[in-house]
Amino acid sequence: MQAWFKSAGSFLLGSLVFALVYTQAPLYYSNQNQYFLHGLADGGLGLLHADWLANTLDPTPLFSLLVSATYRFGHTALFYAWYALLFGVYYFALSGVFRLLLGERATPVLRACFALLFLGIHAGALRFASGQLLGVDYPWYFQAGLAGQYILGPTFQPSAFGVLLLLSIYLFLAGKPWQAIVWACAGATIHTTYLFSAACLTLAYMFLRWRDGAKRASVLLGGLALLLVLPIVFYNWSTFGPSSPSAFAEAQQVLARFRIPHHCVIGDWFDWVAGLQVAWIVLAMVLARRHPLAILMLFSFVPGTALTLVQLATGNDTLSLLFPWRVSVYLVPLATTVVLAKLLAGIADRLNAWPAPRQRLVQWTALGGVGGLVLGGVWIGTQDLAYPTSDDETGVLAFVQANQAQGGVYLIPFDLPRPRVRKGAFMNDFVPPTQPGNSNRLIRIELQRFRLHTGAPIFIDFKSIPYRDVEVLEWQRRVQTAQAIYKHLYAGQETAAAPLLQAESITHVVMPARHKLEGTMFRSVFDDGAFAVYRISTPP
Repeated sequence: MQAWFKSAGSFLLGSLVFALVYTQAPLYYSNQNQYFLHGLADGGLGLLHADWLANTLDPTPLFSLLVSATYRFGHTALFYAWYALLFGVYYFALSGVFRLLLGERATPVLRACFALLFLGIHAGALRFASGQLLGVDYPWYFQAGLAGQYILGPTFQPSAFGVLLLLSIYLFLAGKPWQAIVWACAGATIHTTYLFSAACLTLAYMFLRWRDGAKRASVLLGGLALLLVLPIVFYNWSTFGPSSPSAFAEAQQVLARFRIPHHCVIGDWFDWVAGLQVAWIVLAMVLARRHPLAILMLFSFVPGTALTLVQLATGNDTLSLLFPWRVSVYLVPLATTVVLAKLLAGIADRLNAWPAPRQRLVQWTALGGVGGLVLGGVWIGTQDLAYPTSDDETGVLAFVQANQAQGGVYLIPFDLPRPRVRKGAFMNDFVPPTQPGNSNRLIRIELQRFRLHTGAPIFIDFKSIPYRDVEVLEWQRRVQTAQAIYKHLYAGQETAAAPLLQAESITHVVMPARHKLEGTMFRSVFDDGAFAVYRISTPP
């Protein structure tokens, strides 16, 4: 029991340290506005139960259940705590892989050196320095996957449960294949874009067990995996299967080519940096070629690469939305771990031969460096140096939150993404927002958090999307309608916008304050010089 408490305490301390070093964005930021909506609506936040998107089918029901229970029975601060625990799993798994790679040479001093190097690659302070000095968050590429996809990011969201895939890999290498299967399937169940990754890992586990002579266990591992994922596979097929072939094909095209081409269109995200990330993975497999980890990585790398080439050749939208390149989100951090392990293995014998006082000096120096990274992360968080949001929207968000009424539906302005200035996947959390070309790489941040900060239903925005085909097409229609309404309003053609507003039962319009609305139909109820809110009066 004492050993258990010691292990739990060590895990919690590691979670806290990693969370402080890595940093988190404040609620509600970026993708949280997509993935928290169903859960917060169910949990009773404001009037979100009346929001159109909150009533579409939920692609991540288990995550939404966690969000709902946390909001209903706990406190929103717990969202930071849940993410900190996932940080701990991430570090526990990859530091465990490091120890297995080095074996007996993984002495306390080498583990401290690994902690400094590994945390440094993930540190918000060093990523901030890279963004400010170089204009690019280069350390990001040593932990993130291709196509702008990743396990760890600025916020707690379903993709963060990809840490369970890394935990699965560590447990298998540690001789616990049954636990490995359970955790891989758990990650895929919480976020179903990991189903392909979990399948690749399951096949690798089966192969290695079969090769070792445990043929019956190999088959049973596959059977257990199939049994564990059947419920979520059935849910996805019954919920998001085609309502008709034409609607499904059109919706897939809308998602892949209109809403998330930065994740789906290979020509958009594959650049020289992506090529170097692929080379990084290959280098790691070569370095670990005598270890079972290389086979585990190979079983993900080969099918992921093959299906990526098939998608490139066919241009199939459905295949692009399966994200075969998503295996890179765990292959890249694994590769980084392997390279660090090899670098430290190269000095292990010499370092371990030093007198104990010199080893302790190195160990405490490394731990002191970790402490510096913690202070850097705290500094970034307290000084609000990352995760950009617009201060201009603070006033309108506070007003709507305090004055929403039953039946209200807000129309908010948003821009469609501009043409990309260059290829590649970007992370702008630590990059100066005024950098030329930076503002048109991704979806703009303005008013993305409107729903979750105010609790008020909106007509539509571009950030948050449904996934069932008919709902995707309705989302597209609403986006086009909203763009048409604002085109009229910006041109001073209020009478042309009136029928569209009435037909969609929109009760309030949010406008940039520089654009004034005239006419008896629009009554100004708020204006702080940045944004204005107009109440729509239906004429007799």
